[in-house]
Amino acid sequence: MKRKMPSAIKGIAVHTILLVSSIVIAFPFLWMLTNSIKTKAEIWQIPPKLLPSTPQWNNYAIALADGTLFTYIWNSTYTSAIITVIVLINSAMFAYAITNIKFKGRNLLFVIVMITYMMPVAATYVPDYIIISRMGLINTHTGYILSCTASIFTIFFFRQAFMQIDKSIFEAAKIDGADHKTILWHIVAPMSSSSFATLGIFTFVGSYNNYLWSSLILKDQKKYLVSMGIQAFFSAEGSYGLNWGAIMAACCVIVLPLLLIFFIGEKWIINGITSDAVIKG
Repeated sequence: MKRKMPSAIKGIAVHTILLVSSIVIAFPFLWMLTNSIKTKAEIWQIPPKLLPSTPQWNNYAIALADGTLFTYIWNSTYTSAIITVIVLINSAMFAYAITNIKFKGRNLLFVIVMITYMMPVAATYVPDYIIISRMGLINTHTGYILSCTASIFTIFFFRQAFMQIDKSIFEAAKIDGADHKTILWHIVAPMSSSSFATLGIFTFVGSYNNYLWSSLILKDQKKYLVSMGIQAFFSAEGSYGLNWGAIMAACCVIVLPLLLIFFIGEKWIINGITSDAVIKG
């Protein structure tokens, strides 16, 4: 018979793996942060040094000098926030309909929706572009937002979450006279708060970091998102040329909204899990 690994050794092994994984994941961010306060020579120094001899905090002043970075951050933040709210609302309503409202062709509709999820995202760019163009919304944030307000993954995730809720809760609410709108937003949504928080973070981060589709829709530099703005910084004709310290400083600044969203979302996820445990218990 095989001997079981002692719990102490197993715990050490697990924590070692987690520690190594955390270092691997965090290292690129740490490297970006340290490079943001280095000179260009120190960045390209071989062998590389993790910390600079003298911190170059002026790199941040250079990156923020003309104010364009704040414009990019604002463009990405507010468009991502609007997209996130719309995606969560319409995905929750769709998922609720296919899980709790009986109608002919319900399963077929869900299958069709999931089949579209298998299509490469790039395959939808041409028809989406044509539709947005005919609506006269090219080079507008409105066109970009409207083209990003549907998410098959979010629908699927909500469907799975809603299916975990005891059906007797829906029946009791209907007996008390609650309509579908009340059940969804006053019963299902609070019980699935962790799902809303998780999907909200994923949707916001995905929209905030969007580059390819936004670069096709938006042409005016004042309407650029952060990913497009950073790309301009890498160009020799851009605002900062090849000043890698300033580029890294700009990258650190644009990450701040994502970190803020994560910390806020982490709290909501923990609260949601706790609430779910209380309700189910």
